[in-house]
Amino acid sequence: MKRLTLIAVSALALSIASPSFGDELYNSFNANGWSFAGSSMGEWVMPTGAFLLDNGSFPDGSGRTVSGGNISGGWTVFQPFLVTGPGWNVTTIGVDGWNVLDPQGLGMLGTLLPDAAGTPDEGNPIASNTYSLATDPFNSNWRDEAFNVVLTPGMYWMMWEDNGDADHWSAIFNAPQGLASFSRTDAGSIFGSGPTALRIAGEEVPAPGVLGLFVIGLGMTRRRRRRTA
Repeated sequence: MKRLTLIAVSALALSIASPSFGDELYNSFNANGWSFAGSSMGEWVMPTGAFLLDNGSFPDGSGRTVSGGNISGGWTVFQPFLVTGPGWNVTTIGVDGWNVLDPQGLGMLGTLLPDAAGTPDEGNPIASNTYSLATDPFNSNWRDEAFNVVLTPGMYWMMWEDNGDADHWSAIFNAPQGLASFSRTDAGSIFGSGPTALRIAGEEVPAPGVLGLFVIGLGMTRRRRRRTA
């Protein structure tokens, strides 16, 4: 598996400073009306393990609100990411953050979305799962849930929203690297900031040439067995 540590997208005119410990300043950019101003981050927690993508996290008591309609008018968070070629076999998608209020115990809903010209295509969801975060806002609380999907190269989005509880309130930690995230209120207002804590596990799809060599090798092995039988 190849670890993706920094993504640059010329189509989105993205400009991100190199990851470092301490404060991290993210430059402003604009993409199809989804824009954000630079934001300062705290101390970076070094990611562990090997992932196809790992934004890392800043568990410093601040983050991006995910809430139902009764909490500040309702907030949904969108985190884009890039799948590199020839594609990914995704097993789990993880998020780091904490629960502030979860009166019905429903957690928050994470939905994987395709891209539509630089914006999330909410009308064609790929897969989703429920995330129940811990309540500690100052320690890493990664939750990895199963998705088991194959993604072709390109842009995708994770959408985080309440799971049917108007009084739910979670927060996703900020991250030191990755694409900019966006928040949308239930009233439709869109705001942007730096990346959020996201990690994706699985393996790269084998390149077509590798599959061809495997098939050829398998055929040669079968021929040798026939000759010796």
